[in-house]
Amino acid sequence: MLFLWVLAFVLVLQEQDCLAAADPISVLPGNLGGGSWCNEHDGIHERLDIIEEKVIKTVEHLESEVKSLLNIINETTSNMPIAPGTPLIDILDDTS
Repeated sequence: MLFLWVLAFVLVLQEQDCLAAADPISVLPGNLGGGSWCNEHDGIHERLDIIEEKVIKTVEHLESEVKSLLNIINETTSNMPIAPGTPLIDILDDTS
């Protein structure tokens, strides 16, 4: 999730740079350097979109794996036999 925030921050900064490059005061008429940079900027956005899609798919896959593992752990612990006479310990009890 932190990666997505960083990615969004980078995109905002790049968008500001592109808008600054399109400013008529900072770009002289007939200067084609700004257009080339914006084409490169669009390519960067496309690559970042692909990376974002892969990150989202990876996170969804990891979430399903974690849920599956938690279900397995829950089923395993609920089926474990408790020896007679074994005291149950409440790990959330503050009276230690």
